[in-house]
Amino acid sequence: MHAATSSLLLACPTGSRVASSRRAPRHARVRAAASSAASSTSSSTPARLEGEALESYTKKMAEDLTHLFDETGIDRELYESDVSFEDPLTKYDNIDGYLFNINMLKNVFTPVYTMHTIEQTGDWELSTRWTMEMNLPPVPFVWRPKLTFTGTSVMGINPATMKVRTHFDTWDAIDTQGFFLKSRSPEGVREVFTQIFDFTKQPDLETPTYQVLRRYADYEIREYHPFLVAETRTAAEGASRAAAGGMTGGGDGSNFNPFGTLAGYIFGQGNATGEKFAMTTPVFTSPGKMQFVLPSKYTDPSQLPPPKDGVPVNVTKVDGGVYAALRFSGIATDAASTDAENALLDAIKRDGLTRAGGVASSLAQYNDPATPPPQRRNDVLVRLEGFDRSKLDLPEGIRSLARS
Repeated sequence: MHAATSSLLLACPTGSRVASSRRAPRHARVRAAASSAASSTSSSTPARLEGEALESYTKKMAEDLTHLFDETGIDRELYESDVSFEDPLTKYDNIDGYLFNINMLKNVFTPVYTMHTIEQTGDWELSTRWTMEMNLPPVPFVWRPKLTFTGTSVMGINPATMKVRTHFDTWDAIDTQGFFLKSRSPEGVREVFTQIFDFTKQPDLETPTYQVLRRYADYEIREYHPFLVAETRTAAEGASRAAAGGMTGGGDGSNFNPFGTLAGYIFGQGNATGEKFAMTTPVFTSPGKMQFVLPSKYTDPSQLPPPKDGVPVNVTKVDGGVYAALRFSGIATDAASTDAENALLDAIKRDGLTRAGGVASSLAQYNDPATPPPQRRNDVLVRLEGFDRSKLDLPEGIRSLARS
């Protein structure tokens, strides 16, 4: 993805968001078109990169890729002058074109690249798994969209020179890999425009920190860092599904207001010391409870004041972990939330993921009621177990097709 979006984003027209459709199981979904990654070797060249040479080369490439978008930049001496680079939006056949586009991305879109793993996938082949986030410039993108891509890079190495001669990127969000003009698939272009024209807004408030590990066409897998919340009960107590209900009433004929109760604690009227806390986002609701996120400078519940006598607020720590997340816009009614939850549960079942036992789904609402419905961001979250964040997870068939 490293040089993927520059030309398209600089010239993108006004348009509407394109919705993604349901897909077949992930293991059966790859139809790849890739560049050549290997050739015959001479009798004096080892048949395979291995041992200390492999360890040293892998370490060198891993270190170099950390400089992809910083001032140091990647070392062009690690690449052949006629290196072939290909991803769903871009194709280059020399190092100068590749470096030019990396610099354009760096200077215009302030990308952040995170490599999760690097490992050997062939005799003379290394592959990486990564996440890349990009911020579009405020002009003309006044709604400030943020683009996120996750995927893999398959790098073929020339045994004679120990330089990368082919670099083929895949995106998790699409099925048909390879340069779109070559593959004749619109999926890569559609994915970019889907993200650009997502008009949901996240307020400029502190929010729990997470890393996107996988971005698929219809949902994400995120790894959350631990955070503290203030929580109270809601009208949905005893329910088994995520719901937006309970925002303004106890549902039992009483005047109990969970949102107002938490707001009172945050703004000082409901805690024993009168301390006020900065506003944060989102508000989490799940069966029987509502939670306000507390500022990240607090790392243990003991640092927070107790509630006043009779105020049903508890400060607790959310341990973080890996969650599947589905975003939707509009007013998060109980019906809309349930539909989103059902779609997410279907998707994680389709993709062979395991839902954590005994953990209810939750709904995250990021905006105040004055935000127009098309701009409201809502996420349904389902905790996963057994997800290996370091697993390379190459799309099936990519390696053999890349070397064909």
